[in-house]
Amino acid sequence: GLHVLNIHANEFVYEDSVSTGEIIKKVETPGDKVRLFSEILQNYNSSKKKITVYIGDSVGDLLCLLKADIGILVDSSPCLRRLGSHFGVAFVPLFQGLIKKQMEHVEGTCFNWKGLSGVLYTVSGWAEIHAFILGS
Repeated sequence: GLHVLNIHANEFVYEDSVSTGEIIKKVETPGDKVRLFSEILQNYNSSKKKITVYIGDSVGDLLCLLKADIGILVDSSPCLRRLGSHFGVAFVPLFQGLIKKQMEHVEGTCFNWKGLSGVLYTVSGWAEIHAFILGS
């Protein structure tokens, strides 16, 4: 099961459980994203079985999406798809990709999620991501 989930993102400011509309910006530019995600990848203990997931929705997320073991693209922009396709990136619906990985596991062939595979998984919304990560 899922025992540890570390999330790195900008944060909303809340007062009495209500958002003030203010955002604490930890990550603003594509360069910030790549720098922070690269630091995360370098700092995690590779002796433990961990999978990195990056969720994005724009061209500015492309490099991190590709570096992650699982890059998930939400409501992909046509510009990002054109750019990715130009460089040979494959866009696969998340559940179709998950079924393929499960079949590889059952057949005893390679069952690795690994970064820099050139595959990005697509979803139409957060409900699909919730189901994928939490299994419900």
